[in-house]
Amino acid sequence: MTRVLKCLMTVLLLLAITVSAAAEDLVVLKNGKKYRGEVIEETKDIVRMKVSVGGISQTLTFWKDDINLLTRNVGEETPDADSRPAPSGPKSGGTAKETTPADADLVNKKVFVIPLHGGVGETFRQDKLEQAIDAARPFKPDVIVLEINSPGGALSEVYELRDYLEKVRDEFRIVVWVKSAISAAAMTSMMCREIYFMKEGVLGAATAWYMTGSGAKAMEGEELEAWLKDAREFAQRAGYHPYVTQAMIAPRFVLTATVEELPNGERRVTFFDDYGEGREILCHGPTPQFPSGEILTLTASQAERYNLSLGTVDDKQEFARMLNLSGWVEVSDAGRKITMGWKQLYEDFDETFTKLVLEYNNPASTLDDRIRVVRDIMTWLRRDKTLAEWRPMPDYSGPLDYRDLDRLLKALVRQRG
Repeated sequence: MTRVLKCLMTVLLLLAITVSAAAEDLVVLKNGKKYRGEVIEETKDIVRMKVSVGGISQTLTFWKDDINLLTRNVGEETPDADSRPAPSGPKSGGTAKETTPADADLVNKKVFVIPLHGGVGETFRQDKLEQAIDAARPFKPDVIVLEINSPGGALSEVYELRDYLEKVRDEFRIVVWVKSAISAAAMTSMMCREIYFMKEGVLGAATAWYMTGSGAKAMEGEELEAWLKDAREFAQRAGYHPYVTQAMIAPRFVLTATVEELPNGERRVTFFDDYGEGREILCHGPTPQFPSGEILTLTASQAERYNLSLGTVDDKQEFARMLNLSGWVEVSDAGRKITMGWKQLYEDFDETFTKLVLEYNNPASTLDDRIRVVRDIMTWLRRDKTLAEWRPMPDYSGPLDYRDLDRLLKALVRQRG
């Protein structure tokens, strides 16, 4: 009899679980995303829903303005919520000393921030971005935010960034938050499918330059055409119009647009590479009034008007709402530690290296002084050999290289006897 009661209770329990699973609430957002779970609170402004993702219980908050449909007690035939699957991939290869979080620590945590500040190819680098994203993997963030504040930099680094970002942007939701994205940083921003601006943000002015003995010279000829082709293509793959890209790179291009406000509140923008009646002029080509033409640079309001930007915001909590998150909660500061730690190391070495090279080449320096200088530089490079990039050997015999420094040191020691 006891065994029968136990079996009956098990059947009833399974039946209760099945009924519970079959009677969930459904939220469909205006951006198309769907969430299933239990609505635990509804006011005139918000809906709070308890959901389970990967066995982890989370409470999400939605603003009523963002909801297209709210249905109570939906059946099993309703499709599952579009909760973005957790990223997969190798474990962290980053340098931050973080431990993999327990499942309980992931509840309601959403954001992983990676600041990309300074010169592209110097403090704003593909390898440091990769380290930061590797460090994000164990925390499974909903959104990775690239906070960009850069005057531009090396075109060669743009290609490294392109190859990497096009590989990982399907694994993670990666968004750009622009304070200043000029030149190479503008092109990097346009490799990501979502761009947001800070209120004083600017983006554009991506003319490519050569450094010559007489100074900087704008790229031209076949190399310029090849760069234009590449930039148009990678920006278009991320969802941006090639006319916008080319107007940022070369002053010969005209960029105009028509803007149509649609009944559903959205805005349709059509770009042109010539003038036309009624069109808004974003960028002039060469004209009597603008003999050299113009290079396109967009402010936050312009970028939003022409649908390059999805929104303008300075406050993190407001930004979280734009990103459809329940709040701005960062899962880890590993991204900040990696990229900003590198930036500080680079800038400290930059200042020190200049002084060391001057000391090495000072006629008053002794052989012992020069040996000490070489050893000091080698100590820095042991911390991170990428510090050597873009710098000369202290005796100007070629590019800075750890092995060449070692050879120089040995030669100086032999010379001293």
